[in-house]
Amino acid sequence: MIGIVLTGHGGFPDGMLESVQLIAGTIENIRVIPFHDDQDKLEQDLKNAISELETGHGVVCFTDLAGGTPFNVSSRIAASTEKVRVVGGTNSPMLLSGLFQRNMELDLFIELVLKEGRDNIKQFIVKKKQEIEVDEGI
Repeated sequence: MIGIVLTGHGGFPDGMLESVQLIAGTIENIRVIPFHDDQDKLEQDLKNAISELETGHGVVCFTDLAGGTPFNVSSRIAASTEKVRVVGGTNSPMLLSGLFQRNMELDLFIELVLKEGRDNIKQFIVKKKQEIEVDEGI
């Protein structure tokens, strides 16, 4: 089973976990690593979580912002650690979909969650009713 690390600024990772647990129930093999202001602590916490979660199937670090500190630190770790991948811009649909597909091959898993994340970004568009002309017999 692919391990999952949720990381991001402040309460993002805790809030994301709480949200998906309301839908999916208790989740195994997942760790939450919030970032506040200590980059060295973040790096050590991420390394510890990855080491703990790696069971031979890989670990994915889901981060809030591509290019933010949690993404950058996770990426540095992934660059030197086999079977670690990083996803920035995490949203609920991608995480939920991934939770139910954690027995996939790691790179196929990444393709799936990225597709789910993109495909589930929608805009609500109000369609205006066509104006109806009323003939008043004149």
